[in-house]
Amino acid sequence: MPSLGKSINLYLMDGTAAGRWQATLSNWNGIAYKIPRGMLKECFADLVELNVPGVYFLFGRDDSTWRQFVYIGEGDDVLKRLTQPHTFEKDGSYWTEAIIFITPDGTLEKGRIKYLENRFYTIAKDADRYLVKNGNTPPQSPMPKQIRDLLEEFIINAMLVVPALGHMAFEPLKFSKSEKSDEWDSLLYFSRNHGKGGNSIGKRDSDGFLVLKGSFIYPKVADYALQRIKKLREQYAASIDADGILQKDVLFGSPSYASTFVCGKNSNGLAEWKNKNGIALKELDASQQEPPGSTNENNSEMASILAQASDYGIFHLAGKKVAATGRISGNGFTVCKGSGFCLTETNSCHKYIKTKRMQLITEGKVKDGVFVDDVHFNSTSTAAACIIGGTANGNIMWISSDGKTIKDLKWQEGK
Repeated sequence: MPSLGKSINLYLMDGTAAGRWQATLSNWNGIAYKIPRGMLKECFADLVELNVPGVYFLFGRDDSTWRQFVYIGEGDDVLKRLTQPHTFEKDGSYWTEAIIFITPDGTLEKGRIKYLENRFYTIAKDADRYLVKNGNTPPQSPMPKQIRDLLEEFIINAMLVVPALGHMAFEPLKFSKSEKSDEWDSLLYFSRNHGKGGNSIGKRDSDGFLVLKGSFIYPKVADYALQRIKKLREQYAASIDADGILQKDVLFGSPSYASTFVCGKNSNGLAEWKNKNGIALKELDASQQEPPGSTNENNSEMASILAQASDYGIFHLAGKKVAATGRISGNGFTVCKGSGFCLTETNSCHKYIKTKRMQLITEGKVKDGVFVDDVHFNSTSTAAACIIGGTANGNIMWISSDGKTIKDLKWQEGK
């Protein structure tokens, strides 16, 4: 029997994505709140419903590894507990936002939140995606089977909601080796000194950069290597066998941390990680995605083909996931109303694209997988990437009615 769909309702409590969020799931009495650290004070004034028992997660970025971290806790007055000191903060760690789970009917009494704290801790440790900052394993309260089943259902629902609030702490680090998966095309390769100085396979992840099991890790670390890298080598020493082979997938905060870890020397991961065609990660990012405030195609170049492109009118997206149409407009690209919008995202989807996609949904420009208005983008690649929920090269993915790509038009214009 196929799994049934779920509806998550996201409420931007302060009218902006940078403020507080409330999330509810259809047919579930649990309520989640995402709260930036700087807005705790406001919660005491207008969120008295948080002065109840609940379980919470604190998120931040670890200074030594630049990985995301999570702390799992519980409190009889969960909001008040957030304002109190936590042991993990003694080393300078700083959490930036919290996710709180409560029930409005008060069913999360002390024993139940202790059970949930233990289970969420165990799941996060097993997932190994975020660093877990709890110093000790939280004790688990004994529960009758009927209550355990109810709490396990609570956990399943909560794990659906947490990713919608921007965190994947409970999603396992597992690379899919299915032939049907497009992940094989997203693999990146690192090799130093013909593989003798480190030979690794990796891939971008929404939370950093993943070095895959089976990679060869050069055994020596240079004296001048960053202290952070030395600590990482110590941390994962048990995961590297006597032949230097990595025994599990390991997540790093950046491509450069990952490549430096592999070779034990300074490394620019953007230059040294390459795809199967030998194209460096830096070039892939430049051709497939754009940072905020810039354009993927040069503005003057786009303008130079504008007159010619206008003769072709509407372009169609050459993708298998969804059907979409668009047109070149000004120095950018406009996706037409009625175009499709893939509701799922690949693991290689850039964080900027994910943010842009969420913005389109929260602003009501996309509903139920369809553009309800014309939407302008700074480039053809950003438009295509937002539509398919992954990486995209707009130069070749947008095709005119007679089969010409943007790249073809540029070539013709330059003849």
